[in-house]
Amino acid sequence: MTLFLKNQLFLLVLFFVVGGDLLLWDLKVPTVMWAEYTYVAVLLFLVVFEFVKPRNASWNYITKDGVKFRELSADVIFQVVEAAVVSAAVYSLSVWLADHLRALFGWTHQVGLHWTLQCIAAVFIMDFIRYWIHRWMHQVPLLWRVHSLHHMPERLGAMSTARGNPLDDLIIYSPELIVLFVLGFDKDIMLGLYSVVWIIPLITHSNVEFPVTRLASVFQLPTYHLIHHAYNDAETPTHNFAEILTFWDRVFGTFNAGPIGLDHRTGVVSDKPREWHREFFGWLYLPINRL
Repeated sequence: MTLFLKNQLFLLVLFFVVGGDLLLWDLKVPTVMWAEYTYVAVLLFLVVFEFVKPRNASWNYITKDGVKFRELSADVIFQVVEAAVVSAAVYSLSVWLADHLRALFGWTHQVGLHWTLQCIAAVFIMDFIRYWIHRWMHQVPLLWRVHSLHHMPERLGAMSTARGNPLDDLIIYSPELIVLFVLGFDKDIMLGLYSVVWIIPLITHSNVEFPVTRLASVFQLPTYHLIHHAYNDAETPTHNFAEILTFWDRVFGTFNAGPIGLDHRTGVVSDKPREWHREFFGWLYLPINRL
């Protein structure tokens, strides 16, 4: 039983997140608060787990060589700015645009499915849209300039999830939100769903060895996302573009299950030194300057 639970660690985390959200729902906690509580709780859990049982101990902020203040401070700043401020702004802007589009075309249709069916349908829709936009981010030079900042870290951890250009969030996530809300998916149900969905990138970027099992491999796992973050340039073929499920990568032939070793490198090929200002302010100039 203990071995089974260890092997299904990814699914157990999802189970507790969904269970926690349902408890918040039952306690009449406003839906808008779910994402904040869930995100912070899972982030703290993963940060502690990375320290106690890391996949690669050399990637931790605290090692035998000292504290990696540059990486730690950069990740904290991006978590505050990107995960909190930018994500909320992108969500609010998308809702506003969707409402105005519905009003413009006089569309009052609402999806009347049970909340579970709405969530299942929404996951496949949003992951399909994310898959193609993310893939284009790697294939279109102008989009790669925006997205490349997210691939700069040479170590991955849960805290590094938010590394990126604010335009990155807008381009990747706004279209799916607009589509879902224009189609008439319930806003409260979708906000509740996002409180679960938003923790998957935390897991896939974490420095934790989540066992790859047949059940868990339905979802994107850290191993799969490490392959996506492999040290390369924009022209090198990459894999595993979806964020939630492996379904669309399998369908379109971009799925790669590995395996990978502890010597696996992440980052972006660049002939420029990794100076501190590129970590903190790269999102301001990387879209208009080459790496």
